[in-house]
Amino acid sequence: MKHRIAKWSLLCLLPVALCSCASTSATTGPSATTNDSTEEAPSSVDILANGISVGEIDILKDEAVSLTTALLPEGLDIDFQWTSSNSAIASVTEAGVVQGVDEGTAIITVTAIDYPYVTDSIFVNVSLPIEQVGIGSGLTADDPIFKGNAGDENIEVYFLEMQHIYSDSIFIKSGNVEVLIDSGYAYDGTYIDSFLDTHMTDDRLDLLMLSHSDEDHVNGLENALQNVENISMMIDYGGRNTGSVGQIREKYIEKGMTYHSAYDCVNFIDGANDRYYLTEDLTIDILDTGNYVTPEESGAGNANSVACIFTYKEDFRFFTGGDLTTGSEADLLKNEALPQVTLFKAHHHGSHGSNSQALLDTLNPKAVAISAARADRYGTTPGPASPNNTYNLNGASGHPAAEAIERIYKAPRISQNLNVYWNAVNGTMKFTSEGEDDFTFQGSATMKGYYDLSITDGQPVWDETINDFQNRVTGEENKKLHETKVFQFRDYISLLPKWAQEEYFPKA
Repeated sequence: MKHRIAKWSLLCLLPVALCSCASTSATTGPSATTNDSTEEAPSSVDILANGISVGEIDILKDEAVSLTTALLPEGLDIDFQWTSSNSAIASVTEAGVVQGVDEGTAIITVTAIDYPYVTDSIFVNVSLPIEQVGIGSGLTADDPIFKGNAGDENIEVYFLEMQHIYSDSIFIKSGNVEVLIDSGYAYDGTYIDSFLDTHMTDDRLDLLMLSHSDEDHVNGLENALQNVENISMMIDYGGRNTGSVGQIREKYIEKGMTYHSAYDCVNFIDGANDRYYLTEDLTIDILDTGNYVTPEESGAGNANSVACIFTYKEDFRFFTGGDLTTGSEADLLKNEALPQVTLFKAHHHGSHGSNSQALLDTLNPKAVAISAARADRYGTTPGPASPNNTYNLNGASGHPAAEAIERIYKAPRISQNLNVYWNAVNGTMKFTSEGEDDFTFQGSATMKGYYDLSITDGQPVWDETINDFQNRVTGEENKKLHETKVFQFRDYISLLPKWAQEEYFPKA
């Protein structure tokens, strides 16, 4: 356990001189002695943890830490008494060994027995170890899917950068709780596997979701799950149990996974529910679009995508709905009373046939995330830059579409804050929240990226010394969409609210 060392030490200094006399050897705690015969009245005592004077330490339940006292003036052999303000939180022995008993904070005090004003105290903060002790039904806050201490006070929502033309994968993490939504193409799945190895606390996914059966959302699943030993729950688009997705269902059901389709959830079939508690603080609501496929159907297209809201600590809400179309969005608005959300995933990679104004105005997101790689040709295998592949190097075409971007900027809160992010520019995008209707954003350097061809008269110029095209755009991983070069390459300035056009792109 790594102890957090405070910047101060709580010392109680004796204001008057004490009698100069040596005590008998310590019997109630650690003693501080020297071999010098000079006797001097003690004036203070420091509590030491790991040899360092501290005012506060953090320990885990059942962890023990030995505290000692600093050396007092030469020639004294002092008896000390150790006490705890709350032994139900942290106990302390006669020798100054502190043990975490339960979550909370206790004050440990040491006092020189013959010199009651020579004393010092520290705060001991006891926390529960991060561990999963069981798997619940998820039907109530008292019986969540993750049973135990998940740790952390934040939720992190990652939009993974995919390298194929348009694909989706979202990873959600709150302490030891992990959720994976979709898995891109097969090639993308290998990157997701590597990402999970780095970001999963254990080898268990608490929830796996698949929005619909299109290849750019499910073909990478087998590769993505290579090192995932267990899955607690799976919710997907449903339909018949066929293909690789059916095999994944069967594999993990045999290992104890709970499985439900979205159709079952909104119709409460076979014990399914439309709300699940991942933890007491983190819930997912499966929303009724009226378009989910029945068990007899074989596949689920864009309009059949699973729509859901993740809620963390009541105020942070994340809405995601795969590739929902404007028609299915309208059906959703008829069936559900939707709340305002913090974060919205643009449907269908920012397609013009999705992201209706009615839905955007209702959800009124504080931020919009667009998951879409720089457009490439379908069937082209991702790989390093090649002089033989010059298609759309400046990212001027493809998703996100101008019609969708215009509607997004008209959403009430977006029209004021312009919080629109695209991972073809921002790489893997991470949104973090403490549970409030707010977030912090962090992007990463892109794997694919785009190029500023205006520097070379609109022509791609291959540079053999760097084995890449010239003019690759870098340093935009933490910028909003309107702050990037590609925003101008696409001629999207006129899509901004009037005030933003005047402020960011004033006419000469």
